[in-house]
Amino acid sequence: MNNTPRYTIAHIPFLRLLLPLAIGIVCGHYTACVGGIYVCAFVAIAGGVVAWMTRHNRLKRLHHWAFFTSATMAMAGLGMFVYMHSQPDEELPCTTSSTVAIARIEDAPIKKQYSYQVNATIIAMDDSSCTHTAHIPVLLNIKHSYTADGLQAGDIIMFLPRLQRIESSALPDAFDYAQYMKMQGVVFRQYLADGEWQQSAYTATPTLRQRAQRVQSACVESLRNSGLSTENVALLSALLWGDKTNLPATTREYFSAAGLSHVLAVSGLHTGIIALIISCLLFPLRYTGLRKLPYALTIATLWVYAFITGLSPSVVRACIMATFVGTAILIDRRNTALNALCASAVCVLLFDPTQLFDIGFQLSYVAVAGILLFSPYFDLARILDIRNFIARAILQSVSVSTAAMIATTPIAAYYFHYIPMWGLLSNIIFVPLLPYLVVATLALQLCCAFHWPHQWLLQATDRLTQILTDGANFIAGLPSATIDGVWLSPLFLILYFAITICLWHILSRRTLRPCLPLLILLITLQILLIYQSAKPSASLAFVAQERNYTHLQLADNARHCYIISTDTTSALPRQGEEWRIREQLHTNIVNSNDTVRTTHIYIALPFIQYYDSRLLWVDDNEWRYTHTSQPIHIDYAIITEQYKGKIKPLTATFDIDTIILAASIFPPKAKQLRQECATIGIGCHDTGEADVWLYKPNSD
Repeated sequence: MNNTPRYTIAHIPFLRLLLPLAIGIVCGHYTACVGGIYVCAFVAIAGGVVAWMTRHNRLKRLHHWAFFTSATMAMAGLGMFVYMHSQPDEELPCTTSSTVAIARIEDAPIKKQYSYQVNATIIAMDDSSCTHTAHIPVLLNIKHSYTADGLQAGDIIMFLPRLQRIESSALPDAFDYAQYMKMQGVVFRQYLADGEWQQSAYTATPTLRQRAQRVQSACVESLRNSGLSTENVALLSALLWGDKTNLPATTREYFSAAGLSHVLAVSGLHTGIIALIISCLLFPLRYTGLRKLPYALTIATLWVYAFITGLSPSVVRACIMATFVGTAILIDRRNTALNALCASAVCVLLFDPTQLFDIGFQLSYVAVAGILLFSPYFDLARILDIRNFIARAILQSVSVSTAAMIATTPIAAYYFHYIPMWGLLSNIIFVPLLPYLVVATLALQLCCAFHWPHQWLLQATDRLTQILTDGANFIAGLPSATIDGVWLSPLFLILYFAITICLWHILSRRTLRPCLPLLILLITLQILLIYQSAKPSASLAFVAQERNYTHLQLADNARHCYIISTDTTSALPRQGEEWRIREQLHTNIVNSNDTVRTTHIYIALPFIQYYDSRLLWVDDNEWRYTHTSQPIHIDYAIITEQYKGKIKPLTATFDIDTIILAASIFPPKAKQLRQECATIGIGCHDTGEADVWLYKPNSD
């Protein structure tokens, strides 16, 4: 391991800027306090003054500490400032009944089940008196129609603004869609039905990103006309050009289970393959007087590729890093790949600080950092001095894949709650095929463009693509392909990466000095895991918003979760999955003839006793024709889409406090039931409007 790089802070000066910048962005995200910026600015100025006053040699140590403090606080303050400045305005614009919003469509509309999802920007507000310029990003859902089918990026539409704020789901541990959209700069949304909008005859000048997306669409269309099968076209469009529009959900699931989901997202891996191809093509120039020209051409080609892929953030990040490395070579400056990685991260975060919270950003940078730091210690080909070319290639692939998995697995498990067990094997076998597949696909499209004979190339590309797809399907079908239901806390991630840094320090410095902090971290991690497994679960009942079926989920403090559903397939609902995983609940589907008895739950449908509350599950019309002399008291009656009657007949049998209307009920029908509840004087909660009904018992 004599040739293993031994990084010090002198080798990665940009790390000194990256860490305080990231800390400042995090502080700005969670505190949003302008005072913090002033505090950082004051300390930075004070430190700068002290550094200038102690610049003489006899006060060199104090000078260094003052300068370090000044630079650190300046970057932290800058991080808070750029993050807070990047946040969208959350105040609803002032409008009147005659105001007309003029909006520009930013991206190609995405076709959903009932509408088109459109990212747009309101560029002007026109009322009866004058027109005001504006810049309000908005998410539009436009109902399917003949006119909506022809909408494209850059089109101008007009509508009456009835903007609504994108709200977060009240479902426990659910994906925070409102926060996600806010990170994209979008706070408002609006649904537009037929006749509520009009397309303008004018088209806005396309932005750079829109031009890039048009080039991307042209490349995908060329691939579609090459003669490849529809399934392979969808896969190659995602793999090479970053277009996942037609990629089947099953394909994504297979690749994720096989640990190959990064193959479907154009990222640093694909950029590296393009750089490798260009480097091989320009290799002869290195033996001429133009030794540096290949680096300049490679950088230029990578940015062209980034443009063709629609300026995907992951590709842009990889191109920025490659630019730093290549520029250092061009100007004969000493640089390390790790320093270039930190420099590119600083540039990305200064331009868009919200990228710090993007999953792709975290996985990309952590993966590259893991490869740079750990792959030399897993490279058996170098350690054992193996000269065979094939053996070296295999072992190097193993070392790179192992290092990347060590770095990225906990982050992926934190966000997606599963671990692909055969990911290392699949990456070793199939990732080396990607360069050949990329070359074959590019050559095929080139031959199609110039109408050259390409039948053999078509068959080769089809075959390589099929091998990749079949391989992913095979590995995804292996026993224990994934460990599902993984829940990691942020503290677990912090401890994990602290342990990883300690191990790297031991390997790189060949010292046992970090063993004591390593032992403390391991004990702390073990205590955390024991606490998470031993703490009682929270008791909760809820009905979430679901347009097709109704699901009632009941959990007690003994980690029991019972699901009552109108879905006869016995499939677990997607709603509440994160909550069930976090609480480590033992989930059971309750059928109509089942009887459940626990300390706090009794179920004999349609009656449910949940702690001190009585619930009624109304999924048929039987109770409309039943009468009792003494109505049965019911705290909550859940009305499902299978109930076709009204509320009044139920009151002849039950004394109901609150009606819970499922979101799967036809909206006009739900409106009638709400009005009937108001007339009778019964409380009503419509999950179609309120997203979710939650009930927490008073005591356990």
